[in-house]
Amino acid sequence: MPAPVSRYRRVRIPAWDCLTAAGDATAAWAACRDGRSALRRVEGLGWCGTIADVPGAGVDALALATARAPWRALDMDGAIAIAACASKGDPAALDAALRGDAASLLRAGPERPTAVLARALGLRSYLPAPVAAACSTGLYGVLGCADLVESGAARAALAGASDASLTPLLVAGFAALGVLCGETRPTVFAAPTGFAPAEGAGFVALGGDGPWRLAAGVRVADARHETQFIDPSTLHAALAALWEVGPRPDLIVVHGTGTAAGDAYELAGLDGGPWRDRPRLVCKPVIGHCLGASGAAELALALEAPVACLWKLSLGFGGHLAAVVCVRD
Repeated sequence: MPAPVSRYRRVRIPAWDCLTAAGDATAAWAACRDGRSALRRVEGLGWCGTIADVPGAGVDALALATARAPWRALDMDGAIAIAACASKGDPAALDAALRGDAASLLRAGPERPTAVLARALGLRSYLPAPVAAACSTGLYGVLGCADLVESGAARAALAGASDASLTPLLVAGFAALGVLCGETRPTVFAAPTGFAPAEGAGFVALGGDGPWRLAAGVRVADARHETQFIDPSTLHAALAALWEVGPRPDLIVVHGTGTAAGDAYELAGLDGGPWRDRPRLVCKPVIGHCLGASGAAELALALEAPVACLWKLSLGFGGHLAAVVCVRD
């Protein structure tokens, strides 16, 4: 049985961008299309995706650098919703707080980038819509803003996520879980390697005119395990819902972490329905796993694809699942 689906008639996507180890949306799409890895080996981290040219790189700086182009495409005549999501807040600020700088704790919260971005863009009033849903955060933020545009509560929205988790505490946590590729080049849907952690951000403008329409979104959960998906019916129901709205997509942008449990679960869903033969795009061996920003970043680069209908899936640590259908009209 298909999962509950949110259908959108008023939500167009006039502009988008991402910032990844491979560059902006255009460059990242080309790299992922061609399978040209932008990862590099860093001492003590192994393979990872880094962004070196953003001053003061952190979740706030990445969000602002990525959101400016989509922001310019928005119609400012009416209420604006903003979701600059950060699933873990600012890890660098949290590290500083744990080292004794108590004031840094004020900069560590996951809600802060939304206010920082709105202030930097000169907004005096806006509808804040940040969410935190682990590695599905980016898509949850997009869908939350889409709800506001569809309902008429907002005329337009700027939605996305940023992540800068290459900090000792978080990298050590992922290493302890055994999900990092380390010194092995990451692969997906092959021999499980784990993923390469990466910095990144992705944002889309919603509302007004644009080449893409956000046709539908699904938000479901598998709460049967603390750290992984184990109920295959959850993903199958989500994919069945997408099939009802956008059948025979030209491209499915998978989540694809390269972990044994994650790949087995996702393949069971992808190979278990009429969508099994549709083309798939795997991004993480090329740009790394941008964690909370991965859904938004990979959606933004996929919007560069010369296709008429695409699906994007995100599977979040602990059971958050989000998926969208985008149609080029």
